[in-house]
Amino acid sequence: MKQLKNFDMQRKCSDCELRSESFFCHLPQSDLEIFESLKITNAYPKGSTLFMEGQPSNGIYMLCQGKVKLSTCSPDGKVIILHVASAGEVLGLSPMITDSIHIATAEVIEDCQVNFIRNDDFIRFLQTHADACMSAVKQLSNNYQTAYLQICSLGLSNSVADKLAKLFLGWCKTNGDESNSVHLKVSYTHEEIAEMIGTSRETVTRLLKDFKQRKLVTRKGSDLFIHDRDALESNIGNF
Repeated sequence: MKQLKNFDMQRKCSDCELRSESFFCHLPQSDLEIFESLKITNAYPKGSTLFMEGQPSNGIYMLCQGKVKLSTCSPDGKVIILHVASAGEVLGLSPMITDSIHIATAEVIEDCQVNFIRNDDFIRFLQTHADACMSAVKQLSNNYQTAYLQICSLGLSNSVADKLAKLFLGWCKTNGDESNSVHLKVSYTHEEIAEMIGTSRETVTRLLKDFKQRKLVTRKGSDLFIHDRDALESNIGNF
């Protein structure tokens, strides 16, 4: 298990201070103890790869701390970020269940703690523990909804500006802030934001300048300020 500087590892699920209602964290104590006996806990620094597109599945990865981006790459090298996973999510569920290859690459974008369980062990765990099985179903359902919303955003938007605005509004919703003026902490580069909406880094940079001139959005380092959420939403389709 690799130790990272200033990174507090949580080794026991039952004593974990990071536990939430997300997916497998809320399992009954007896199920949690079995889950803990099966897992292998590791820390991964930013830039590490958990698995790659095209590789066969050998287990699932429960993300306890940090963030991981899931991306796919076209034959000509164009990258699209499919999802940014956060603490509580389980990665690699679908290929584990279908015994297939990974359809995305999982890259660590913040130092992470990950619990890994081998496929055979996890399948037996699901088969004998109804609460865990239902958690897996909820995770797969959440993955489907995320993919559906992304397809709608990319396919039904009139312009790249619309896609960027919808991305920012989605972040506001995820952050749970209902106010009209929103301050978000965003560590993504212009390149990564571009990969989320299927465009170029240069286009994102240009659009951020345009949004700033319109007094809709300002970005300063990792700080993203949505000055007028209602105006940003009302401009969708009119950029």
